[in-house]
Amino acid sequence: MGSATPPADAAAELAGVVAALKAEPERKARISGFHDTSGSAATNAELAKQRAQAVQAWLESQGIVAGRIALDKPAVTTGSGDAREARRVEVTVE
Repeated sequence: MGSATPPADAAAELAGVVAALKAEPERKARISGFHDTSGSAATNAELAKQRAQAVQAWLESQGIVAGRIALDKPAVTTGSGDAREARRVEVTVE
């Protein structure tokens, strides 16, 4: 089974998101968890959700208020390619 723990380099990548949100308090973050089609669809969706929630918790630990963070429903990645690339979390600042 996969892991919902963000990779070690995630903090460095998310630092830009935190900086943007702190610089412009009216903006919000939208977090989307993705999974591939291998294995159980229900298990994959739950893991994608947990990954997105882990990123949400990290943003909150950096001082971003929960009301400024929205979680999208887990999505299946379409197309071919490496399963590890399909299993990801994307953060959009709106």
